[in-house]
Amino acid sequence: MQSARTDRRSSHLDEIAEGLPQRSSELSRLFLTRTTVCVSRTEVGVLRVLRAGPRRITELAAEERVTQPAITLLVNRLAERGWVQRVPDPTDGRAVLVSLTPAGLEVFERLRAEYRALLHEEMAALDDGEVATLAEAVAILDKLIDRLKERET
Repeated sequence: MQSARTDRRSSHLDEIAEGLPQRSSELSRLFLTRTTVCVSRTEVGVLRVLRAGPRRITELAAEERVTQPAITLLVNRLAERGWVQRVPDPTDGRAVLVSLTPAGLEVFERLRAEYRALLHEEMAALDDGEVATLAEAVAILDKLIDRLKERET
């Protein structure tokens, strides 16, 4: 009896583990097809990271899980749009930091507002129980993310 329940739980966990990244990716894809800003997922990720403060190219590459040449090309594109700038690293004269420009911050905030508006509109059609379940799911996802980040260190 215990084995059958363990098997069902394991199967259920497998389904969830496979489904979460797929659903998250699909939400991102759907949003990016509806936003007024022409931007890629990786570009949004870089803007998000830079919103917290300037970073070296190597840090951005590691954070976004792309190669240094790839992140350099992406930063160049963002700089051409006026969204990021390179500034000397005050702690190491040989290095540069990439930081958001005011225009880049404005674009990022516009993306966040559009994303919230899109999801808010759709979530408003859910009943109160479903909204509460989503809120609980977000809290649980935060715990999972924290645990996974702890494993990285």
